[in-house]
Amino acid sequence: MKRLLGTYVPALKKFLFGMQISDGFLHKAVTYLVLIVFGFVFLYPLLYMASASLMSNMDLVDSTVKWLPTQWYAFNYEMTWKALKLPGSFLTTGLLAGASTVSVIVSSALIGYGLARFSFRGKSLVLMLLLFTYIVPKTLFFIPRFQIFLELGLKGNLGALVVPALTGQGEQAALFILIFFQFFKMIPNALEEAAFIDGAGAFRTFWRIAIPMAGPAFIIVGVYAFSIYWNETFLTSFYLDGKIRTVPMLLGDLQNSYGAAVKASQGGDFNQNPNLNFTEAKAFAGTLVSILPLVLLYLIVQRWFVESIDKTGITGE
Repeated sequence: MKRLLGTYVPALKKFLFGMQISDGFLHKAVTYLVLIVFGFVFLYPLLYMASASLMSNMDLVDSTVKWLPTQWYAFNYEMTWKALKLPGSFLTTGLLAGASTVSVIVSSALIGYGLARFSFRGKSLVLMLLLFTYIVPKTLFFIPRFQIFLELGLKGNLGALVVPALTGQGEQAALFILIFFQFFKMIPNALEEAAFIDGAGAFRTFWRIAIPMAGPAFIIVGVYAFSIYWNETFLTSFYLDGKIRTVPMLLGDLQNSYGAAVKASQGGDFNQNPNLNFTEAKAFAGTLVSILPLVLLYLIVQRWFVESIDKTGITGE
């Protein structure tokens, strides 16, 4: 008996708790359980929207239909496709978000490199102001920014987003500057000193040495910035004067107009006015269509994006 216990107990202990070089079954079970729970929390809204967007009006008011529709219903997508003026609005939004993203990347990289590699009087004050602009809500700067745009003639055109991005005042520019700042700080000084000895100036060193080594930072900032500008509605609604209509702006108009008409008919109670369910289904369809380019973008750059986060060290490592 003792011999059997001496043989199987260590093996069972190793299986359950593992060793120093490997994790046991309990550790793996808990890890996967936590990942499944968090994954479900993030995926549940998307699954619910996809399910509701494919339901007909009869399925939406039928309490027995929960997740799977009785038949695939594509009218919600057909209506939102026309209301969002696709695919033309995809091109418009992509050009606006792309131009703004390139602008904010250029300015953030230059500012981040200057703060990371050069010492000058007032550098600490600049960093403090940078953090201040990141913490303070953007609505605080709305009125003075609006007046500046009027004076410069930027209101109602693409310059309302591109010019601030080029001057380091774009959306979340402070965060992007800090990402480049942290990455450029990790570049060994010996590389730049060797370049200076060979006669390279500051801009040539930045172009030939700093930029090639900052690839992960460019990927992170590019993905974040493009998604932010793609979904931006606050600034575009006020500064573009309706002359440029992006996909999120058209989606908001669809929800507001259709929702107002339905609520005016019988009120806003789902039990008394089942038409509200139809509004939600069309809104879900439009939302899924609007985020499709961002999903495709992330799927394309996923591997480089994850590697870039690890190399850049923004997780605090």
